Amino acid sequence: MTIRFVRIVGQPDRIYVKRTDGSETAWDFPTLGGEIPHDMVHLVVESMFDLRKGFWGRVDAGVDPRRVNEMASRKGTHKYDGYGDDLHDLFVAEILASLMWQMRELTPADRLAAFLSNCEKQSLTPPPQVTEESLAAVEQRLNELRRQWRALAPKGTLELTFA
Repeated sequence: MTIRFVRIVGQPDRIYVKRTDGSETAWDFPTLGGEIPHDMVHLVVESMFDLRKGFWGRVDAGVDPRRVNEMASRKGTHKYDGYGDDLHDLFVAEILASLMWQMRELTPADRLAAFLSNCEKQSLTPPPQVTEESLAAVEQRLNELRRQWRALAPKGTLELTFA
């Protein structure tokens, strides 16, 4: 699957997806300015921790995030209701993507403790490959993407893949 993250300063950011089966989808979202999009963080953590049924695995399987969010808004339901069954990988990915990666003063040990605590609170089994070392590697990859994202100003595209 190929994902293009498009940045145009002053406008919402946009994502264009070409799934493995050749179908396509796209959505926009409020810009985070120089910070990389949350869905890009998902792509990194899901790839690095082999979370095949996280957000991006479900998008590749046909889920359209824009439609899921619109339906949840209309029906007043939770957005995860439209992502199918067995949401374990999706919830683990969400915890990993939400580890405050923009806060540089947090150490891998801090992030691991937060991750394990949040998994326990949600009764999720943490993947054993999530370690201080692997979280440091995630941070390094996110910093690299952050530099590339900021260099796109005033506009540009960053193309990534999810296997």
